[in-house]
Amino acid sequence: MNVSLRPSWLALALTVVGAGAVGYALIRTDSGHRPVWVLVLGLVSVALWVVRGALAKAGLRRAAFACAVVLVVLGALVAAPTDGLTVVPAAIGVLVVLGDPRDPLWVGLLVGGVGIALVALGAVPAGTAIPNLLTQMGGMLLAVFAGLSRRQFRVSEEQAALLRERAVAMKEEASRIAIARDLHDVLAHSLGGLVIQLDAVDALLESGDADAARSRVVAARGLAADGLGEARRAVAALRDPVAAETEPVTADAFPGAVDELVAAHRSLGGRAELRVTGDAATLTAQQAEALQRALQEGLSNARKHAPGQPVTVELVWQDDRVRLVVSNPLPATGTPASALAASGGGYGVEGMRERFAALPGGGTASAAVVAGRFVLTAEAMLR
Repeated sequence: MNVSLRPSWLALALTVVGAGAVGYALIRTDSGHRPVWVLVLGLVSVALWVVRGALAKAGLRRAAFACAVVLVVLGALVAAPTDGLTVVPAAIGVLVVLGDPRDPLWVGLLVGGVGIALVALGAVPAGTAIPNLLTQMGGMLLAVFAGLSRRQFRVSEEQAALLRERAVAMKEEASRIAIARDLHDVLAHSLGGLVIQLDAVDALLESGDADAARSRVVAARGLAADGLGEARRAVAALRDPVAAETEPVTADAFPGAVDELVAAHRSLGGRAELRVTGDAATLTAQQAEALQRALQEGLSNARKHAPGQPVTVELVWQDDRVRLVVSNPLPATGTPASALAASGGGYGVEGMRERFAALPGGGTASAAVVAGRFVLTAEAMLR
């Protein structure tokens, strides 16, 4: 907790001033008609008022608590013989005991009840008039209510501090997940493509086709440059989400981005068919990015786990949503897994679900095996 329950230096200074005023009034109004023990106990209760504040400031909570209980007992006992002057330190003691949420509530109520009872008990030998007695007991009762109010305020402060800490922790966790998700998307797409290109270069060099190998190297360089650009954009968006917000992606621009991703898959030696149904609509920047990342994930999975298998990409536009479906046949049974397939950690689909769940308009994403095909489905709501 970040809520401090120690008194400030100003509060401690006010305590000294208040105690000095009450002590001065005790001595000044004493004309010898009070028993000596009454004056002594009254002055001791005033002194304990200051001592309790100093102990609380020093962080000695248990000692401060004991001091507060004693000052309540002494101040309440001689309240009537001192014409109600020591009700002040006694009430302060009740207030601080009840107002500390670290102590059980019943303890504070017990201290307050004992203080009220001792005020009445001390009034019997002093012969205090009923109206004065009721006034002094009322002062103690007000201290009880003030202590309860202070306790509730401090509990609310602690709860608010806890909520703030949790909000910060959740924000940090969300940022960590976003970083991991974006890095996975960028690296899985670009590095996975590089592995395929370099494998092809190796095969071409072995066959002596240097020109084709050189073309593959050039393509690999372009893929690496694109990956670096995507990584920079992802980092910039995470560092400054507000500045990263862009204009909506028009109905003409998004299909072009999809075409580019499918073409990139083909350039890596893959086979892909794109089917578009319905009339394209304008997307928010977040929706367009989520759909592109989902397409990247589907194509990367196909290259990893089912190399050479044809991929079908369906983009279905409806009035209230857009659906992306990427599917490919499963590899033949017994086909050994490639080194690229073994590099996957299974986080891509999970990150895709998180990305679509966080879309402002809502969305869903899933992956399943249907009729011998691996099917990845992502859907974003348009309205």
